[in-house]
Amino acid sequence: MAARLLLSSALAAAIFAADVVLLTLFLNPAVRPPEEAPALLAALFAPYALAGTVALWTLALLAAALRGWPRAPRPPVEGLPFFATLSFLAITASAALYWTNLLGYRHSIPLEFVRTLVGSAVALTAAALVLVAVGVDARLYPHRGRGLSAALVVMAGGAAVVVPLALRPVPAPAPHPVPLATETVEPARRVILLGIDGLGVRQIEEGISAGRFPAFARLMGRRRGAGEPACAWGPLATLRPTEGPPVWTTLVTGRLPRDHGIKSFVTYRLVDSRTPYELLPRGAFVGLLERAGLVSRVPVASRARKRRALWNVLNAFGIPTGVVRIWATNPAERVQGFMLSPYFHLLRHEPARAAETLFPPDLFAEASARAVDPQDVDRALLSQFVDLSPGLGADPVPWRRELVERALAPDMTYQRAGAVLRAAYDPPFFATYVYGLDPVGHTFTRFARPDLFGDVGPEQVRRYGRVLDRYAAYVNQIVAEAVQGLRRGEVLLVVSGYGMEAVPLWRRILGGVGLGPETSATHAGAPDGVIFVVGEGVQDGATIRGASVLDVAPTILYLMGLPVARDMEGRALTEVLAESEAPAVTFIPSYESLAVTPVTGGQEVALPPLPEEEP
Repeated sequence: MAARLLLSSALAAAIFAADVVLLTLFLNPAVRPPEEAPALLAALFAPYALAGTVALWTLALLAAALRGWPRAPRPPVEGLPFFATLSFLAITASAALYWTNLLGYRHSIPLEFVRTLVGSAVALTAAALVLVAVGVDARLYPHRGRGLSAALVVMAGGAAVVVPLALRPVPAPAPHPVPLATETVEPARRVILLGIDGLGVRQIEEGISAGRFPAFARLMGRRRGAGEPACAWGPLATLRPTEGPPVWTTLVTGRLPRDHGIKSFVTYRLVDSRTPYELLPRGAFVGLLERAGLVSRVPVASRARKRRALWNVLNAFGIPTGVVRIWATNPAERVQGFMLSPYFHLLRHEPARAAETLFPPDLFAEASARAVDPQDVDRALLSQFVDLSPGLGADPVPWRRELVERALAPDMTYQRAGAVLRAAYDPPFFATYVYGLDPVGHTFTRFARPDLFGDVGPEQVRRYGRVLDRYAAYVNQIVAEAVQGLRRGEVLLVVSGYGMEAVPLWRRILGGVGLGPETSATHAGAPDGVIFVVGEGVQDGATIRGASVLDVAPTILYLMGLPVARDMEGRALTEVLAESEAPAVTFIPSYESLAVTPVTGGQEVALPPLPEEEP
């Protein structure tokens, strides 16, 4: 009996493992199954089949040992006890994985793969329902013949593998655009793009009510003083996955991740394979495969971007650009102007690697001199965020890593280094990014809002309760300085790609047992971010409605007097300008045919892992 249960468990687990492999192929259209078969077998199929066999066999043995467990006199498939039940569990888990990844990665998968992935998820769901029908029939009619039931069980198990395999399309070759030369133009406006992570309308409203956001209050017209610049603002819809690299590459290309190619913080490598895998199935405990050495991560680099970003487009028109810390810009690209990569604070002390973080490298010494190492952050400054009183005992939270190493020191570094570079080059387009509110929100929200969590003691509230508010005030000051520094003919866009919200209870439970990150705030639900447009010619008090991260790049091109590409998937937010200042939108078929090309290809180099955002 135990041997037959083992065989049933192994066959059901093989169905699940095969579906995981097929889902991986759906998420990675460029992967060629015949060439990658050994790696897929070793890194994915074998471990999932083995783990599934153990789990299902254990479950089957327990069920067989329980006298009260409902069972038919004869199994639907002779010689394979519990096979129908175990297959149902495996196929149901596969269907759940397919639907979860379809929802989470719908912006990252090519449309033809989205359609066939929907078909595969429906087929798996139908197969699970067929097995439910077989189980109901066996329960209601225990003495009926099992010929038809056996055929349905076998067909359902086979269809769960064959249908997704048959539906996966062959990716269409990309068209080769004809190169298009451009002329040098004078931009209609200078534009500054200031990015902030983890800031939504709700957080701003709460911060204004608490007096933490005077700069945002003025921009929103709540406490407007004389001489304040005009401002239009509104919520900004984000996309999934809500991670910095895909969201910000969408912001600067106007394209979805399925087109621009940046889909996460990392790409993956399977054991014995050199092929990059852009995504692996979410919810399949890939972290366990990493710990086993079957999967490794490689931080995403600028060469992975497949579409032209704003700096490529503007440079093609002879307009210099300055880019500081935007995600997925390492190694720094050769641009007209300058680019400082998000690896600058990690690599600046490594002589062999430091040069690749800044282009051109002329002012590397000046920029590096403005950098702030975590150990150099002043204790008096830290005491504004954390209560450092010795009487509070040991620190139960790794606050130095989350507050100082991941947030405060890097944000101060890029603000200061960016100011040096901008003053030296003074480009008409300048983009920079403030990241620290994201890790601070993930870690310290529970101490700022103990009423939402219930397991926060008064000592923890005293020590960490003001970290989030103080960091919000720090971000407010950065925005205030950017507004005050506006010159004639300049427009400032303050953009947050997504907001944050408290972690729901079920995620806190998973984090507590080691099955998820232990965070107290999340953006996994894709809460809206926010956009502010400030400066001359802006329609003061205008509310921006229906905007998304896809609209930022077309709007910047429009503000600078350049045509919007028709293959950009967003729109120019023309309503942000006063009627007398708003020209008609002009269009170009595509910027992918420009003579200026993005950085692609090149030799892959090992990079230290950036501190990733937790969803």
